[in-house]
Order: sequence, then C-alpha cells, then structure tokens
Amino acid sequence: MASLRRPAAPSAPTTTESRASGRGFAARRLVFGLVALQLTAGVLGAFYTPLITPIARNVGMRDADWNWFDSALAAVAAFALPLLTKLGDVIGHRRVLVATTVVVAGSSWLAVVATDFWTLFAAFALQGFIAVWLPFELALVRDATPPEQAERRLTRVSSALTVFFMIGSVLATAVGGQLFTLNGGWDALQNGLDAGVAPADIVGFRESLLVVLLIPAVVSTLAVPTVAFLIPRQLSRQRSDDGVGALGLSGLLALGGIMVGIVAGFGLVKLGGAALLPGWVVVAATVASVVPFLRWQAGAAAPALDIAVLRDRRRGPYLIGIIFFTIVYSTVTVPTITFITTDPDVFGYGIGATPADISLIMLGMILTIVVVAGLAGRVGSAAARLRLLRMAPLLIVVQYSFLLVFHDTLWHAVAAAVIGGIGAGILVPGLPAAVASSAPPGRVAAGLGVLNILSIAGATAGSAIFALALHDTADSTVTAAPMEGYLAVWLITIALAVVLTVIMWLARPPLVAPANNTNTNNNNKEEADVC
Repeated sequence: MASLRRPAAPSAPTTTESRASGRGFAARRLVFGLVALQLTAGVLGAFYTPLITPIARNVGMRDADWNWFDSALAAVAAFALPLLTKLGDVIGHRRVLVATTVVVAGSSWLAVVATDFWTLFAAFALQGFIAVWLPFELALVRDATPPEQAERRLTRVSSALTVFFMIGSVLATAVGGQLFTLNGGWDALQNGLDAGVAPADIVGFRESLLVVLLIPAVVSTLAVPTVAFLIPRQLSRQRSDDGVGALGLSGLLALGGIMVGIVAGFGLVKLGGAALLPGWVVVAATVASVVPFLRWQAGAAAPALDIAVLRDRRRGPYLIGIIFFTIVYSTVTVPTITFITTDPDVFGYGIGATPADISLIMLGMILTIVVVAGLAGRVGSAAARLRLLRMAPLLIVVQYSFLLVFHDTLWHAVAAAVIGGIGAGILVPGLPAAVASSAPPGRVAAGLGVLNILSIAGATAGSAIFALALHDTADSTVTAAPMEGYLAVWLITIALAVVLTVIMWLARPPLVAPANNTNTNNNNKEEADVC
C-alpha cells in the first residue's frame, strides 16, 4: 500500500527575494509620486495663462506689469534652486521636496484671496519654488538607482516626466479659460468695464474668478499628501553625489544675485522712467559683473557654470541656446496673450479674445508640441536631430514675423501658435536630450540642472526686458500696453530667435561616450555629414 504523502509546503521567500520585492514596490511608489508632482507642475504652469487679463484687472494692474511677476518668480527660483538643493543634500531630498510642495500649495491659495498687487506678486513669486522640483525628482531617482543604471534611467525618467508635465498643461489649458468664460465671469468683467465700473465692484466677476482659481489651489494641496505618502521615506536620508547639489553653492548664489540685479535695475527704470539714472547704473553694473563672474567660474574647483563645457561645441551651444529659447518660447507668451485679449473697439488694436479663446489657442499650441515632439523623438540619427534643432528656431522667426503683419483675427493667432508649436515641439525635448546624451557618465542630472539654471536666467532677463518695452511707451491712464510696445516685443523675439538659429548652427551632434573606435568613427562621419 502506497504511503500517503503530505504535499510540500510552499517555500518561504528568501531574504533576497523579499528585498527585491520591497525595492520594486518602493520604486513604483516613487514613480507615481513624481508623476503626480509633474502633473501638478504642468497644471500650475498653464492654468493661469488664459486668465492673465482678468487676474490683472482683479488687482488693478496693467497688462505690462504681469511680466514683472515672471521676473519675480524667476528671481526666487534663482536663489531657491542652489540653496534648497544644498539643503536637500544635508537633510534629504524627500523632506525638502515635500516642504516646497507645501509652500507652492500655500502660494496657490494666496493667489485665490489676493485683491492687491503685492499679495498677488508674493503668491506668484513663491511659485518659483516649482523650479526645484525636477532636479529634486532626478536626485531621488538617482538615490534609488544602482550606479551602473543611473545614466540610462535618469534620461528615461526626465523624458517621461516632461510628458506628464505637458499632460498637466493640456488639462489646465483646456479648463481654466473655458470655465471662467462659461460661468459668466468674462462677460461680467467686460460689461462692467464698458459701464465704467471698477473691477472690484462688478457683480459676478470676482466670484467667478475665485471659483476658477480654486482649481489649482485644490490640485496643489492634494499633491502634498500624495507626494508625502508615495515617495518612500527610505530615500529621505540618502544623499546624491549627482545633480545640482554637486555644483558650487557660492557660484550659484552669485548667479542668482546677477539675475536679481537685472530685475532690480529694470524695476527702478520702470518706477522712475527711462530717464532715471540709478536704474540704468544698476543694470550696467550687473551686466558688467558677468565678466568677472565668468573668470571666477573658469578657475573654480566646483563651478556653477563650467566654462569649458560652454566652450565645447558638443555641449555648450545647447546650454547657451536654452537661455534664448526660454525667452522666445515661454517668456514672450505673456505679452502676446495680453495683446490677443485687448479689445480693438476700445484701444484700436488687439483681437478681443476671451479666456476661452485663449484656452483654445494654447491648447492647439501644446497639442502641436506634443505631436511634433513624439515624431521628432523617432529620429534616430544624431545628425538628423541636429538638423531639426537648426530648423526649429526659424519657425519661431516665421511665427512672430507673421504676427507683425497679421494680428487682427483669432485665426491669425491660432495660425501663429501652431507654427511656433512646431518649432517648440522640436526644441522642448531636443535641447534637454542633447545635454543628457552628451553628459559624462554619472553627470546627467548635473547637466540637466545647469540647463534649468540657464533657463531661469533667460526667463529673468526676458521678462524684465519685455516689461520695460511695454511700460516705456505705455499711457499710464489705460490698462492695456500700447501697440508700439507689442511690436517691439515681437521684433526682439525675432532677433533672439535668429541668434538661437546661429547658436544651433555652431553646435555639433552630441557625442555619447563611445565604447570603441567604431562608434567614434560613426560619430565623426555623422558630424562630417552635418558640418
């Protein structure tokens, strides 16, 4: 008689398997947390854009002054990025990331209740802390990644987070302006202004705006517990030797001081007029300080800007190009939108678009960027990608040259936005990808951190210059900037886009560290094909 045997019990998981399972769960939590944060960043970055004019009227400011908000935001970001990154290296990236999420959520609620210029100014300045999110996210990924996989994973994560940022932007653009128009806020504002009623006394306007502004406040508030729960606490005490934290703190603070000096100088000019000498002295002294700053950085052991990298034609042009691209892509958007919303029946120029119209224009541009970015990402050859980067700024030249001549109907604005969206769809992912692929092993996040810093520098300078261009010729008795100011802004944008084109023609295909001579020869052949 055969003996009965008890089925073997399933073996308990080994310690190695348990650890691997735990790491996998923690990695998934981290990814979901970072995705939630980038969706929030996308919403906050795009939600307010269609609402620029009603928000400005709510606090009694002119269209030209909105550019100073952008300058303040960039100046705060310039200081926050190095200081908080160093703090993250000391107490942990997770803790500082959660703290900045709390600050940004608070600033969103401050924007809801703001009824005067300086309260709103403080609210948008505090949103400059968003600038630290992407470098911190990359640092957290680096903390959770084995060294041999870091470069590849950082590049992939950076691209993926950019996609989710764009998704958040699309959602915000589709909702903000449309909702304000549908709930009657825009009609109430226009009818009240036509009747000579102050915005604060217009029935239904402020209430409608408050309801709409609650959306980004709620989204940013929900991001706080989401990020705090999903990002594993095991990462809170780890330090990263990569990323912006590896850069020289003193150099970054000096760079931030230069940006603040530019904003302060132009701000003095704005307050006292173009004839005010102290303002121009501050501007001139700040610009002159760039030369000793670059000399100092050239000999620094841990420079904020590696001058040798900026001179390298395989990396430098992409880093320098981001300064000009930030101005001609994002910074110029604010004055262009205020022009589009200007009522031609009142001022004799503009298109008279509603916030809902602005949402559709922005949505068309963002969707164009997403589609073109996806197509451009399929280009495999480094030489072909560089050809696209050289062509893209010319589309921005075409965009604003078109607006110089055709700026009377909504379809003119839509056509210009789509043309510019094609160029931006190439440059938005193309410049970071070029920097990431040309960075030395283990320095991908550092390269992207420098890219972010230079983008902030471009936003600071561009916003101040555009604000000054619109203010200088503005009639102080009206809220809209003059037509001459808008034409000056578009001409400056065209000139800077031409400069960006020249910079891209000076660039060479990024050189990924070759494993053998065959790869080197192939890269040289590609360079010969392009150059």
